[in-house]
Amino acid sequence: MHQLPRPIFDIYALSLPRGHAFGDRLPVEAWQSEDALAWGAVTRDVNDQSFGVLVMRRREDHVWVMVYQEHGFSDSTDARTVIESSMREGARPEPIPPNTARRPALHDVQDREPSEIFMVLARPSHHVAAWLLNQVYLAFPNPDES
Repeated sequence: MHQLPRPIFDIYALSLPRGHAFGDRLPVEAWQSEDALAWGAVTRDVNDQSFGVLVMRRREDHVWVMVYQEHGFSDSTDARTVIESSMREGARPEPIPPNTARRPALHDVQDREPSEIFMVLARPSHHVAAWLLNQVYLAFPNPDES
């Protein structure tokens, strides 16, 4: 695993159940698996200074899902060890839960004609913007189909 840069963490954290609302348990470091299918954060409680972890993994449709969360570690080394094992490096993406619709890919316009502005995102000069919009789309709990 390697450190996850803060700007990327800030984007991925939009997929957390409460987004960036960490309350009294603020993130102090973030890590990503080498296969990029998982990331985790070490948190620290501002009241008792204990550490916690949260781990997210990609689902088959690329949505981030929480797979592990725990609090009460006495040091960040133990928290990091738990993150690394919870990431399950090399494992297949998480299955889509029963009765949950598969998130369609943002670029899959099916039989609709994409707008000119949408097609700009396909240009190499705009790939970062396309990636960012896709991450925001994947973070939405129930994006509109239209």
